[in-house]
Amino acid sequence: PTRKGREGASRSCGPAAALNATAAMGQAFVTCGYDVPSSAEDNEPATPGYTASSRSSQMLCAARDRSASVVCAAVGRAVFVYCTASGKKLGSLDGHASPVTCLASSPHAVFSGSVDKTVIRWDLKSRQPSKTFRGHKGPIWCLAVTGSRVFSAGDDAQVIIWDAETGSRLETISRHQSPVRCMVEANGILLTGSDSGALVCTAVVSSALISEVTAHEAAITAVLATDDGTVYTGAADGHIKRWEPFQGACSLVLRAHTEAVGCLIVSGGSLYSGSRDCTIRRWDPMTGALLGTYAHGTISFRQRAAYLSASEDGSVSIRRGGEGEKFTKIDHEDGRVSLRADTRLYLSASANGHVAASSMTIGADERFELLENQDGSVSLRSCHGGFVGCGEGGLVAARSPAHGEPLPAQCFAPCFIEAHWSGVTSLILVSGALMSGGADRSVKLWDPDSCMLLASLEGRTGITSLLETGGSLYAGAARGTPLRLPKPKGSAAGRGSAKSATETTETASE
Repeated sequence: PTRKGREGASRSCGPAAALNATAAMGQAFVTCGYDVPSSAEDNEPATPGYTASSRSSQMLCAARDRSASVVCAAVGRAVFVYCTASGKKLGSLDGHASPVTCLASSPHAVFSGSVDKTVIRWDLKSRQPSKTFRGHKGPIWCLAVTGSRVFSAGDDAQVIIWDAETGSRLETISRHQSPVRCMVEANGILLTGSDSGALVCTAVVSSALISEVTAHEAAITAVLATDDGTVYTGAADGHIKRWEPFQGACSLVLRAHTEAVGCLIVSGGSLYSGSRDCTIRRWDPMTGALLGTYAHGTISFRQRAAYLSASEDGSVSIRRGGEGEKFTKIDHEDGRVSLRADTRLYLSASANGHVAASSMTIGADERFELLENQDGSVSLRSCHGGFVGCGEGGLVAARSPAHGEPLPAQCFAPCFIEAHWSGVTSLILVSGALMSGGADRSVKLWDPDSCMLLASLEGRTGITSLLETGGSLYAGAARGTPLRLPKPKGSAAGRGSAKSATETTETASE
């Protein structure tokens, strides 16, 4: 009953559900990816605990303009400035000769790096360049700003330190042998990662070398530094490593993904990673134990205004409202599916027709055929041949009709929400909800505890970054203007009434 999308993933057949998270103003954010460089700075107070840089999220940054909160977005050769309160476009910053690849901000200015080999310091009041920094011999891929210093790096393998006010070059650091793609400053240390897999730790004040290691055999695609001094790196080979930067010692290796690691964040005592392999994984940062995988779509089964729902006690019913009407859909190679409730227990149907959501593992009773009927509805047939539906006394059971075809009470209108079918480029946690952006043009909302996909919003082009600032959420786009996601209402894990995606997301206003 699913339409196949790119890379064989099942596409959504039902209406898009609304984001259902509560945005918290001023909460720290981290976004990263692997297509173009990344980092974002917000001069509002941020929750300590995570700082990150990587190759795709530096397309957005937050700043202040005349005491107002603004967001800047790289769009081609220009940088657009939007008011975070209204979403209104305030103007554009034009001055680069080639596409802008990275943005960073200080309390008084915005800085942009470009393929044209320059860094520009922008005056937000006049919308004009106040300084142009020249010195790189190739495209610039990443920026960092701390105090009175600006750090830039790119294809020429050099890290150049600039005076943020005068634009004069203070120093050139040549410790890499290949293009530098990742950069982050944390706790007085500048961390840079390159295509050759080298990780270099440099003292911000003195520029002295702290440590230099060949961190990975493949290119470093993500760098994360936490406020306790721990550093995590992700690589193109899918591995994640934990480092003690002052010793240059690796204390943990995770064979995390089958393709490049695109983004890393730490929150609530867990490490989250997103990858080009379309999955998001949650890890115990101390032991390296895998705590959850976010890779499956969600399905709901509706009959009129009621839904097939699972309760915490394991019982299954068809009821209006409440919780438990979404199931994580797990596809098997034989074409059958298993359905996991938000309790992390699987739907099962026994030989006598009893239906419950109480199994912790997948066996024969937890595998169903998801059949499409001629009228577009779907039915669930158990391995024993019974169809799931409302039986006598209103109880849900799996019974076999006399004529072999499902009865009306055994037919449902499905609503699918598909998981990412292309690489995950960015992650953000907002009020307990996990949000992800992907190259498949979508922003997904997940329940971190159950790994259930709650909602999906689609844009017009690939998502490069996610940013929360001024009470609003923004999604940077690979091409064109960013998406402004108005402050969602309700609980992140709630299941309130859904609106269409067009009611809950908009392009940042012209």
